This record gives sequence, structure tokens and C-alpha cells, in this order.
Amino acid sequence: MQLKESTDFNKAPSRKDTNAEKYALREKLFGSEEVLPMWVADMDIKTPSFVMDAIKDRTKHSILGYEEIPESFFNAQIAWIKERHGYELKREWMFYSPSVVASINLCIKAFTDSGDSVIVQSPVYFPFYTSVTNNDRHLIKNPLIENDGYYIMDFEAFESAIDEKTKLFLLCSPHNPVGRVWHEDELQRLGEICIKHDIIILADEIHSDLIFKGSKHLPMSGISKALEARTITCYGPGKTFNMAGLSVSTISIPNEVLRKKFGKVYKATHFAEGTVFAHVGFEAAYTKGEVWVEELIEHIQGNIDYLDLCLKEYMPSITMKKPEGTYLVWLDCRGLGLSYQGLKDFFFKESKLGLSTGISFGKEGEGFMRINLATPRSTVEEAVSRLHEAYEARHF
Repeated sequence: MQLKESTDFNKAPSRKDTNAEKYALREKLFGSEEVLPMWVADMDIKTPSFVMDAIKDRTKHSILGYEEIPESFFNAQIAWIKERHGYELKREWMFYSPSVVASINLCIKAFTDSGDSVIVQSPVYFPFYTSVTNNDRHLIKNPLIENDGYYIMDFEAFESAIDEKTKLFLLCSPHNPVGRVWHEDELQRLGEICIKHDIIILADEIHSDLIFKGSKHLPMSGISKALEARTITCYGPGKTFNMAGLSVSTISIPNEVLRKKFGKVYKATHFAEGTVFAHVGFEAAYTKGEVWVEELIEHIQGNIDYLDLCLKEYMPSITMKKPEGTYLVWLDCRGLGLSYQGLKDFFFKESKLGLSTGISFGKEGEGFMRINLATPRSTVEEAVSRLHEAYEARHF
């Protein structure tokens, strides 16, 4: 049952006195407690009431012991993905995982050996890099092609980078940080190359529920049966419902041979069954969240439109291409003419904004900054005000 959620996305409790990562690390990362933190990819928006109510109901039982994950947990996500993305998972394909990054690391261990190569498309979410190198694998970067803030895949370079040791490709779909929602022809062509060279695809689709009008997320496993047989997909409610603190996600492996291979590493790692609160929160999100998510998307789109308008009107040396998905905006700051350190000083010290530096997503992100717009509108307005004041003071 989908509930009509009466959420005001412009009202949210302060997180300053909690252990929230984006606030707790302000001094360490930005040199000041005064920065407005808009970096970590979680929301400064209330987790939906139906998730919180499910957790509260569970606390009425006074024992928090070990529990098995119920079948209804997996069935809720299966139904959600079928309804929202037109792709049907099977229960036997699915594993619990505490996070997408944990799943990526397990897949690297399961499907590659020390010294093997793994391809990523840069600029990209930085754990894609560290998951490869920390496991003693060779990192191959296939940079996306950027044209006026819009990114496309470089298929020729992708294929030419493959060698006999290339075993795995990490796909970010939708793409963090550039906000692309990949088209069917892009995924099909990419998949054909992977089939030709016998490369396993690991698709991180954690942002796939947050797609804006004019775009449609296509699960990589749903492109064709041939691709389904070599694609492993990471899913989760953390981004969609702002519940990353529950540490719950899933991984789907349709191919039985790959599933058994992964299962050996999975059992050796012992993720167990997750937490009792994750079980009920996960199920509530996927059974009651459709209306809430649509309203959230509308709110985030409004924030994106507002920022875009303000930049064009008052700060034209900073530009942005509206994302097709995710609540993250990739700001092109190259027009400011600042060095890497100069850009950090401008945003962190002068604007007092805690954003993610573009270069943290790879050298291809130099000159960019990533801002998180999953906030009340007042936060975006405050960010724009701070940025504009610093911009005017510099006389750009």
C-alpha cells in the first residue's frame, strides 16, 4: 500500500549536535565549524514517517536479539523494482549487504585475482578507485568525454584499454557525480564490448529511484538476457529514503555460476543478517514509499532549478548542467580561473561552503565542485547567498 505522506521537505531538524558525518567532520575537512556542509550524499531531509514508525513499532518488543531477514524484506524490493523500473528480480539471486561499497569490495575479491585489472569511468565516486587499489588490483580509468558540462562514454577508449587481465567493470548508473542517466543505446554498446571480452559488469544503481522528468533509469541487467548473465547489481534504499544510517542494501546476481562464486566469499566475510531496525525500515520504505519519493523528486528538482537560475543570473562564471538523476549537482567552476587550492579557499574559507572537490572524484574533476541539493530550500538559499557574497567580493 502506498501512503500519502504529508511531508514538508522544507522543514528538517538540525543535525549539528548529532554524529552526522557531514557535520562532525567540518573542522577536519574544511577547517571550520562555520561551513554549511553540502557534501556527503545523504539528505538533510527527514527520513519518511512510515520508516520511522516501523522502527518505533519494533522497539515495542524489548528484546533486540539476532534475527533472520524475512522473505517479505526481499519481496518488497522485488515488487518495487518491477513496478518502478520494469525489471523483475528473483529472490534466489539476492544477498543482503550492509552497503554498496562493501558489495563492490566483495565482488572484486570474488571475480578477480591479485594483479587483475578493473575498469572504472572517471570522474566517479571515489570508493570505486580505492576498492580496486586496496584489493591489490590494477585500476584502469576510462574517462568520460565532457562537452560543455555534459558527459558521454568513450567506447573506443574503453575497448582499447582492455587487456588479458581485465576481468571486471564498475558501472555507476545513474552516474555520481556527473548526474547522467545512461540511455539504452549507451548501455547496449557498453555491454556488447563486455560480452566480446568476457568482462563481468558490476552496476551500482543506488541512485536509480531519483530520476528527473525526461529521463528513465534502465537496469543494466534488463537490457538483454546476455547482459543479465554477466551483470551483478547493487541496490538499496539509503539514498532514496535517507536511511543510510541503517546500513542495508542488496546485491543481485542472476547467473548461478557467478552467484556460487560470490557466495563463497560472502560466507567467509560473514555479514550475518543485518539489524532488526534495518529489516523493518527497509520493508516499510519499499512498500509505502512511492508517493513520498515522487514528492521528494519534485522538491529536489525545484532546488536544482533555483540554483541554476541564480548561477545564470548572478554568478555566470560558475555553470552547471542539470542532472538527469541523483540529488547531486556538478558545478563547473573553471570559469573562475582558480587553482585547486584557490578553489578550495574560495568555497571553504570565503563562501563558507563545505562541498566535495571535483578532484576527489579523479583528476578529470579538476575545476569542478559537487553540491548536494537534498535539503530544505532555505539551505540552498543560504548557500547561494554565501556564494554570491564571496563571488562579488572577488569581482569575478
